[in-house]
Amino acid sequence: MECGGKRYITHASRSDTFTVWNLSDLHLLNAACAEKELKCDIKRIAEDPYAFWFGGGDYADFIGYDDGKRFDPDCVSERLKISDLGQLGKKSVEVVYEWLSPIKEKCLGLLLGNHEKRYQCHKQQEDLHGWLCTAMGVQNLRYCAFVDVVFVRNCGRKPPEIVSAAPGDKHCETFRFFLHHGAGFATTPGGKLNRLIQFMTSFDADVYMVGHVHDRTAKRLTALGADATCGALRDRGRVGVISGSYLKCYHEGTTSYGEMRGYTPTSLGASWVQIAPNALKAKDRLRAEI
Repeated sequence: MECGGKRYITHASRSDTFTVWNLSDLHLLNAACAEKELKCDIKRIAEDPYAFWFGGGDYADFIGYDDGKRFDPDCVSERLKISDLGQLGKKSVEVVYEWLSPIKEKCLGLLLGNHEKRYQCHKQQEDLHGWLCTAMGVQNLRYCAFVDVVFVRNCGRKPPEIVSAAPGDKHCETFRFFLHHGAGFATTPGGKLNRLIQFMTSFDADVYMVGHVHDRTAKRLTALGADATCGALRDRGRVGVISGSYLKCYHEGTTSYGEMRGYTPTSLGASWVQIAPNALKAKDRLRAEI
């Protein structure tokens, strides 16, 4: 687990609202990858000056021909040549970088997914994800991390941007993110929601972002406490999201493991959280979107 430090985002107005995306489970180079939907979401992030994102892992499939239990030539993208299978790890991270580089300046950090982790362990290539993070110019958050996102109101006219440190004497609002690729094998909506709630009750944060189960779910929890003087009650709102996937469970021309097991169709696309850092009411500062 990583303590990922702080990310400072400068902005001009107290009325600004930001969208922080959880871009997870892309599964590039799988024949059933929903590239059209992924391209659309990347474009939305790129064109929205108030949009930023975390990477949630499983950016590519990372399933080689020697993975006897999982490799299925029917599910390999036509973009992958036979010669590429001899350097699948290198080819995969290059393709991921090609897709994500247009929005790298908006990236707040990249998690590692179970597909990358398993491939790297089996192939003694633990540096693959690190290479991607270096190329993107962001921190390697490994599988699980806390990150503070600090919104700095500087009353300037520039569009929001990530900066290395907070300008002095400026108004700051901090939101702590708990990030995890996701875990478990839940297939029912209730099971997936319970996993999210477990994260939200076990770790102290404002925003929770997980993936892995290929379904979009959101939850708000409220914890009751007191103010700094213990003279008045205060509630603290927490929001959590599970991101969907860009891997279709059912796709013409291929037979996925999800289809064979009769899984419900995948909820395609990412989830995100909207943050109004200077909203007057605490309940209006955070809102989860799916």
